[in-house]
This record gives sequence, structure tokens and C-alpha cells, in this order.
Amino acid sequence: MEITAQHVWMMIAAAMVLLMTPGLGLFYGGMTRAKAALNMIMMSFISAGIVGVVWVLWGYSMTTGEGILGIFGNPFANFGLQNLMGSPDLIKAGFSATFAIITVALISGAIADRAKFSAWAVFVPLWVTLVYCPLAYMIWGGGLMSAGGAITEAFGQVIDFAGGAVVEISSGTAALVLALIVGQRHGFAKDPNHRPHNVPFIMLGAAILWFGWFGFNGGAATTAEQAGLIWINTLVTPAAAMLSWLVVEKIRHGHPTSLGAASGVVAGLVAITPSCANISPVAAIGLGLVAGQPAAGLWT
Repeated sequence: MEITAQHVWMMIAAAMVLLMTPGLGLFYGGMTRAKAALNMIMMSFISAGIVGVVWVLWGYSMTTGEGILGIFGNPFANFGLQNLMGSPDLIKAGFSATFAIITVALISGAIADRAKFSAWAVFVPLWVTLVYCPLAYMIWGGGLMSAGGAITEAFGQVIDFAGGAVVEISSGTAALVLALIVGQRHGFAKDPNHRPHNVPFIMLGAAILWFGWFGFNGGAATTAEQAGLIWINTLVTPAAAMLSWLVVEKIRHGHPTSLGAASGVVAGLVAITPSCANISPVAAIGLGLVAGQPAAGLWT
């Protein structure tokens, strides 16, 4: 089978999404104390290493094919991806691997300064196997919440084009649970040493995340028209969220901040992900304006 433009675009998009993981490491690393920065960055890097291997061995198989109770695919159906050799489905497998990598890496920010690297290395493969893979199968792989699935038939279609539920809700929920378990950082909000130690790291990380998100949202586009809409929405929603965040900071604290600008961009990127292919650019701007306000209002 000859390679097509869509195959090439998906490979490029996969590389863009993979770049988001070290970008996330910089984003999180800059927010921590200097002594914890390297550990935060390594938590993102090791996520890529572990999930990359897990995905080839059994992770991808659990997100596709014949399902078990509509919850997850057979882990041995494409074990080691041997059955996909010579098939363009290997490109899809690689693209989906980068989503699994960034998803588990997102969780690490919730346990900054409070988790051993070895504990994180154990958590990563367990969470990807037991949480991410089943959820990806249920929504994208033909499971309970996919088109024709039991939950979809009962309650309606889940709209999640690029990962609002599979990536962001799952990682956010896991992050909240871990934060509640490990507790607050000792001296946080009181000790000045807990302030972000490297704002340029944060800004650079946010810029890399924004760049990679065009591949994240647009990698699965099937037409030029759809890709164009996704691209514009991925541009304007974080842009509007950044402006909204800065305005709220100005009103509440008297001045906007670089950290607020970076945080607003990320808030907007998260907000547009599920519906990036389903709303107009004007609606995307409105979504960004709303997304930047609640978070900025809580920022101190």
C-alpha cells in the first residue's frame, strides 16, 4: 500500500505530540523548587520510556479489536504488534502511543515534591494498563461509550474528538486522587522557596505544549476542511483563555503575570480538545474566554 498524505500527517502529528511530554516536564519543572525540578522533568521522560514499551507489548491491543465486556480489548490480540507488521495500522499505533504517554505524564504535576521517582515508575505502567487503556477502548475503540456501544445507545454519543475524557478527565481525576492521598506540600503557600523557580522554563514548556497540541487535536483529521477548523480552534481558544486569565489577574491582583499567561494557554488548550472539530471559531473564542476565568479567579 502506498503511503498517503494522511499517513505522513499522522506521523508528523505523532512526533509533535511526543514533543509535548518533555515540554510538560519543563512546564512542571519550572513551577517547582529548584531542588525538585529535575525529578519533575524525569517523571515526564520516564513516562515516555515505560509507556512506549507497554504500548507495543499489550497497551495498543487493549484499546482496539474485539472487546471483553465492552471495557477493554484483548491484550494478546496484537501483542508486540507482530500482526501489524506491513500494515499502515502501525502508524495509528504509534500516534495513539503518544497520547497515552502525555496522559500519564500530566498526572505527575499533582505530586510535585512529594513522590519518589521509583514509586512513579511503578505507578505509570499500572495506571496506563488499568485506567487509560480501558477508557480509550470504551470511547475510541468500539467499547461501551463508542458509537453503537451500550452506554451510547442509552444516553447518547460521547463527543471526544481528541481526548477530553480519555486524556484530560482521566488524568485530572487521577491527579486529584493522588493529591488527596499524599497531601499538601509542607510549607506550601508559606515558604517563599516553594515559589516557581524558573518562569522561562514555564513559558517555554507552555509554548512547546501549544505547538504540539496542533498535532494532538489535528492528527486524526480526515479532510482538509476538518483540519482547517481544528487548527483555527486550537489557535484561538488558548489565545482567548490567555487574555481572559490576564484580565482577571489585573483586576484581582493589580498586574498580569507570565505564569498567568502560560497557565491561561494551557487552560484553553484543555478546553478545546473534546470539541475542536465540532464548534465554530467564534464559539471557540467564547470557550476560551470562559475557560480562562475560573482558574484565574482561584490563582493566588
